[in-house]
Amino acid sequence: MPDTPSLQELAPGLLIHKGGAICGVLRSGSQALVINPGNPDLAESLTNAGVTEVTHLAFTHHRRELADGLANLLKTHTPAISVPAAEAELFTTPDAYWADPRARWLALCSRVPYHATHIHPIAVDRCLDDGDSLTFGEWTVSVLSTPGYTDGAISLICRRGDACVAFVGDLIYRAGQVHDLYCLQRGEERGGHSVGDYHGFMGNAATLLNSLHGVLQESPDLLIPAHGEAINRPRHAVELLRARLSTVYANYVSVSALRWYFPDYFTPFSSTPETLEQQETMPPPESFVRHVKGNLWLLLSDDGHAIVTDPYEDSAVDEAKALLDSGEISSVDGIWITHYHCDHVQSINRARELFACPVLTDDHMADIVGHPERYFLTCLADAAAPVEHPTRHGETWRWRNYTLTALHFPGQTYYHSGLLAVPDDGPRLFFSGDSFTPTGIDDYCSWNRNFLGPDVGFRRCVRIMKELKPDIIFNQHVDVGFRFTDAAWDQIDTALEARERLLADLLPWPHPDFGTDEYWVRTYPYEQTATAGCDVAITVEFSNHAETPMSTSVSANAPIGWTATPKALSTTCIAKDDTGLKLQLRVPENASPGRYVIPVNITWGDRDLGSFREAIVNVSDAPDS
Repeated sequence: MPDTPSLQELAPGLLIHKGGAICGVLRSGSQALVINPGNPDLAESLTNAGVTEVTHLAFTHHRRELADGLANLLKTHTPAISVPAAEAELFTTPDAYWADPRARWLALCSRVPYHATHIHPIAVDRCLDDGDSLTFGEWTVSVLSTPGYTDGAISLICRRGDACVAFVGDLIYRAGQVHDLYCLQRGEERGGHSVGDYHGFMGNAATLLNSLHGVLQESPDLLIPAHGEAINRPRHAVELLRARLSTVYANYVSVSALRWYFPDYFTPFSSTPETLEQQETMPPPESFVRHVKGNLWLLLSDDGHAIVTDPYEDSAVDEAKALLDSGEISSVDGIWITHYHCDHVQSINRARELFACPVLTDDHMADIVGHPERYFLTCLADAAAPVEHPTRHGETWRWRNYTLTALHFPGQTYYHSGLLAVPDDGPRLFFSGDSFTPTGIDDYCSWNRNFLGPDVGFRRCVRIMKELKPDIIFNQHVDVGFRFTDAAWDQIDTALEARERLLADLLPWPHPDFGTDEYWVRTYPYEQTATAGCDVAITVEFSNHAETPMSTSVSANAPIGWTATPKALSTTCIAKDDTGLKLQLRVPENASPGRYVIPVNITWGDRDLGSFREAIVNVSDAPDS
């Protein structure tokens, strides 16, 4: 059959439909088996190509945009739908996922959320396990368990005569490339030592490569990913990917702060020439700084006043209050928050109550601390607290015998602050939050928005530290103070510069930050409450990490009966900046109270990303007081 603009025949009876996703089509006469129906115009293309009946439909994994074309197919076809057995509930009962607090709060603390999962139930006829098979015309399709990009993913090995093609989901994008790194974040065990999901940078890389190795054992002629390009040299493509993943991981380990916390886990990497040597440590000078408990520290003035940092546990706040009650400190004058993570903020309100003092933090973070429901971020707690004093980068003020300087310090996370405390007579003290340990930088969670570039992310932090030259650095999780040499700062900067180049090869984006920053597209507010008959506004925000402006458009998949005005918006996003597009939706008068998850369709340049993001509107039965 001749190719159509989006439907391409690769071999007799084997077609792919290219759009935002790559949809596989096995054809037998006028019938078809479809794999990953991700493109809305797939049904029309099949009709134009003479397909009159889609008898089977299969998914390799559960990502929401891989079903963007399903509704149009089901208007005229009644296929038997097959999905991976291990992910079946994400297809059949997605409401259970969206209702689970673990899918909303403390992400990566207790489990990895599947936040690009489906909104509406999909009727499933068959759950596919490793070793299962099905027959379609002259094709035999066998199922191979291939976790890596998602935990329950499968690959479909399709054979017809001597031909063999493997539909591998998102295990690979093209030769030597994967779609992103944030979906590889996963806890891992190595040599009897393990780390959890939050600490598992590229933790699923080995699983993904093992799955690809299993696919290669089937001797496929082609690998067809769910996103990317058909690959006609499978072994070369996988080996190139293996080499690139290994090189990136070695670069990461060489300057990783995690080596301080889990040295045995990193033993195989600890003695390479590129590895940063552990830096000098020293006990905190107790006349200036005191570690109370957990992440709660005190900055002490010479007349007994104190500033509290990062009140997480009530018991730590109570211990600080005991110091106040005993007279060891005379007053708590402020509460400084280094970043928004749950283990730094959950007892802010108790601290405010006991100490009757203001909360201070960087203005990039104040809205998150005050209104966490407006965001979906890793390690975010459902614990709102007002920030009385949002600080600006470089803001300086006098406190007792100190000169204090607040900084936007985008280290461990983009939403992060730094505090330089310089006493009139004493060492220059720097509270770095979780950004550094004596072994390097704290970038082991790719969900934390660690940007790469000459003056962003950790390279910006390195520049700040070289300019400020603190005598002692404090990390709220590290019991000792420490300092870095100029050579160490330079080594970190060099490693990050090299990492940007390495990730540019590994990730198929105009800048690698698109593949490491899951939140480069986000909705604001992520979650809000409304009443029937009212309007809600959702801003789709873009961080354009590219060096050039990028065109984009957005539209909301409004629930039935809701209206969006306008239906779609488009703009050009400024290079290296943030841009927002505001969607307006009307909640119908007869809307039932409940939780509505609203997918948002995104196009970015020439890429149709499909229903890439979502926002949540909770409809109440009474006006929000």
